[in-house]
Amino acid sequence: MVKRLKEKIRTAGGKCHLVVWLVFWCVALVFPIMHASVLLGSGDDSSPVYVLALIGILAAVAFSAWFCARRWLAQTAPERKEDKKNMKIWHFLGLFANSVYAFWVMEAVNNEDLAQMEFGYMALNVLGIFIISLIFLFWFNSFRRTMLAVTILFTVMSLIFYFVYLCRGEPLQLIDFFSFGTAMAVAGNYEFVMTRAIVAVVPLSLCLIGIYMHSPDWMLFRRKLGRILMRAGVFVFMIFGYWFFFNVNWNGGLGILTDLWAPIKTYHQYGTTVGFFCVAKYMQLTPPDGYTVEETEEIAESVDTSDSNADNGKTKPVNIIAIMNEAWADYSLLGDLKTNEDPMPYYHSLEENTIKGNTLVCIRGGGTAKTEYEFLTGNSVKRFPGMVPYVSYYTHDQYSLVTTLEAQGYETAAMHPNKGSNWKRTSAYELLNFDTFYTIDDFDDDAETIRGHISDRANYEKIIEVINSKESSDQPFFLFDVTMQNHGGYTGNTYNGDIEVTEGYTDDSVNRYLSLSKETDDALEYLIEYFKDYDEPTIIVMFGDHYPDLPDEFTESLSGAAYDDLTLDEQEMYYATPFFIWANYDIDEATDVLTSTNYLGTMMLEQTGLEMAPYNYYLQDLMEVMPALNHLGYMDASGKFHSWSDGDPDVLQAEWEYECLQYNNLAEDSKRLDWFFTVETEGG
Repeated sequence: MVKRLKEKIRTAGGKCHLVVWLVFWCVALVFPIMHASVLLGSGDDSSPVYVLALIGILAAVAFSAWFCARRWLAQTAPERKEDKKNMKIWHFLGLFANSVYAFWVMEAVNNEDLAQMEFGYMALNVLGIFIISLIFLFWFNSFRRTMLAVTILFTVMSLIFYFVYLCRGEPLQLIDFFSFGTAMAVAGNYEFVMTRAIVAVVPLSLCLIGIYMHSPDWMLFRRKLGRILMRAGVFVFMIFGYWFFFNVNWNGGLGILTDLWAPIKTYHQYGTTVGFFCVAKYMQLTPPDGYTVEETEEIAESVDTSDSNADNGKTKPVNIIAIMNEAWADYSLLGDLKTNEDPMPYYHSLEENTIKGNTLVCIRGGGTAKTEYEFLTGNSVKRFPGMVPYVSYYTHDQYSLVTTLEAQGYETAAMHPNKGSNWKRTSAYELLNFDTFYTIDDFDDDAETIRGHISDRANYEKIIEVINSKESSDQPFFLFDVTMQNHGGYTGNTYNGDIEVTEGYTDDSVNRYLSLSKETDDALEYLIEYFKDYDEPTIIVMFGDHYPDLPDEFTESLSGAAYDDLTLDEQEMYYATPFFIWANYDIDEATDVLTSTNYLGTMMLEQTGLEMAPYNYYLQDLMEVMPALNHLGYMDASGKFHSWSDGDPDVLQAEWEYECLQYNNLAEDSKRLDWFFTVETEGG
């Protein structure tokens, strides 16, 4: 064997292979040793079974390394070519066994409820992975490449699924692949937490990968014509599969109830692979049941716009500043939050020329662009679970607050102190018709940062700079800003503030987030105090996009129970973020207002002497019927919450009409009622 080794490493290729082999198997061996404490646990979390598991993993690595070494030393170049033989039946059995392993990898890492999954759904996941494996096989015409591709794919995807859920409390969905750049831009703020399953999966997968790489290869077809016909068949199958996937109710036929607003439940109950595809099925933009352009036009024409907003005697602001503050939330809504000091004292003190309260959103922990879309357009994302309109549906020009204000002479700008590509904002803002988009590239290098993000204070300083740099002081200006300071990833130790929870559950991530809230409040005070005596009439609206992803133990300690055990009224508070509308001139004053973000733009316009689009008048009327709504349900005029499943028939009819108008507004081929979503231009 030693003689054979010397012969192999005489060539440059042999030396390179030896180095790669040593590095590969060192990683496979060192990884479980480095994380042995995670696998073995301590105290009540330890067991002799884990000791045996660690020994078994190390033995598997040692045996696999020995097997691969023997295979490499025994192989010659001619033998390698002769290895490619026709596949036998047992190869398909091997492919199926590998599918079982891939299923175990996905569930072991991501599904804490695997033991409760029905066997039929386990088999369905394995069958789905086996079909994917066959597609690889028919395309590659190689057993070895197929086994490698499937093993690598599902091992890597299991880790990605785990990390995504760890970061935001929501599982990976197909839509996330269309916003990959957004995820990468903020991934560095999160800490990867190792688990027992990962400690086991990584070395075992490396063992299989090593064995497959050093195993002989087999193929289905040797002749070129056979390979061409086989790949053509795969192409036809994929086209048919695409049609079948989106147009046939296969998931319903299999008894799968897809929870689009809590997809993790679907993933856990039916399996990660099956759950992923079930949720992905609903990516298409579809009209409401019974939708017709004619009936939608009748709904639009019934809206009364005779009471013009421009005649309300209110001041027309020169500057309109709208700020969606990242992860801005008030945890006192969930229960009795005890801290050493108030994290939001300035916000709580706002009263003069202020309307404030809470606005219902449809997301928790992530999905910022959904709330942003609601504010700018007046549409609700409750009919787009799992989808982000910016990413999925923005293919043509869109009507919004931007076009409404531009029609009345406003210059418009958007601002986000991060990459413009996040959530495809660069293209989305062009379709929304913003004149200018300020990104991280427009901020000074020495702008203040917190945890690597531009601070709210620096963000607001930039807003002031932009407002003050207008060519003319009387030029109407609308600026929409999305902050970055409080973005998720509260486990790092690069920032520690002064706010601490004094009673109940807490940890460093909770205290860190609440301290960031105080930074936000201090920055808010700076912004408001600056514009209080500003010469130009200015109105500022600010709202939170969603609650952050903090430990369930913290929210449960406030609410007194797990989220699933709460009443609808209590669950809604998990989606109620703070908002205010403030002006440096006289406007209506109100506190404890509960609304939803789709109404917030209209509420802001109501406090101005500006004209509104007919759609805004429609939203005014809809607010009378249901003053607040989101994916969970709606609040009626008396302040009572209802789920959509047990809503009043008249309200549900109004909700259907609203969905028809939203679809007409958004869909490219819906024969959009342009007149309904716009105001007349100054010239016409």
